[in-house]
Amino acid sequence: MEGRLRIKKRKKKTKKNFRLIVLILAVLMVAEIFHLISVNDHLNIEDLNIAFYIEAADDASQNRIQINWQYLAAIDCVRYNHDFSKADYQSVIALANLFVVEKPSSDKNTPPEYRLRSLPAVMGKLAFTTEQKAKVYHYLQDLEYVGLVNNKACFLEKESAKLEFIDSLTGEAMSGYYQYGIFPSITIAQAILESGWGTSVLSVQGHNLFGIKADSSWEGKYLTMKTMEYYNSQTCANFRKYQNVSECMQDHGEFLNSNQRYRQNGVFDAAYYVEQAQALENAGYGTKTDENGNKIYADLLIEIIKQYNLQLIDYKVQS
Repeated sequence: MEGRLRIKKRKKKTKKNFRLIVLILAVLMVAEIFHLISVNDHLNIEDLNIAFYIEAADDASQNRIQINWQYLAAIDCVRYNHDFSKADYQSVIALANLFVVEKPSSDKNTPPEYRLRSLPAVMGKLAFTTEQKAKVYHYLQDLEYVGLVNNKACFLEKESAKLEFIDSLTGEAMSGYYQYGIFPSITIAQAILESGWGTSVLSVQGHNLFGIKADSSWEGKYLTMKTMEYYNSQTCANFRKYQNVSECMQDHGEFLNSNQRYRQNGVFDAAYYVEQAQALENAGYGTKTDENGNKIYADLLIEIIKQYNLQLIDYKVQS
């Protein structure tokens, strides 16, 4: 009887050791794949039309939910083996649609709800192998600090003062989205544009990053400053003064939420950053114009968002 028990124990131990060996080999194999990829294979940014992928992601996001353009580019690099000429608009839109899950409403008058499918889930639908999945993640590292300026790829400087400024606002901007529905990309882009990356006199002396004026409803402190209301036209106005940036960020959401003109112009109905930027301009948040009198506030926000990939923060909060 004792002999049988010892045999059973040895069998269990052998089986356990076998599973452990298989697990170790699998881990080593995946590690070797990542090592080979990292050493020998990188995404050539010059061959990649970043504007094309950002535009496709935005087009697929309209009236739905924000899609991550970097995921589309990294996947295409794998499935077309770096030959991006094989990627046409329809194929990229079809890929983008794989990231969107639609939940129809039982009420015909209520629009459907949308949620995002994860990157691993999409790669599973594409039947990617372990090696292909590893390559996608590797190419995403290549794209981490790549943005868009004048429809061309630009490289963002790691650990720069500008990226640190963005990081310092991201947490509060995400909270503003959860509480008020203002996209983090919009909040951060407005802070950058209105405060000159936090260097303006108003932002330094009053912690006012958004140029919010002290109207009759404001009961706090204020600063009187010169401001450019229209193209090359200067005037003086009173602006809200805050104790710190956190108070300013909180008031930004409350300010938009409490003013009916922003709701009436669709700011809170926007599905992605382009729509919300245009709604803010339509509501009169920014009065900036070019030399021909054309309103450019929305364009300025969108340009900043694309350059610094702020829309990817929107993707994060909606995932």
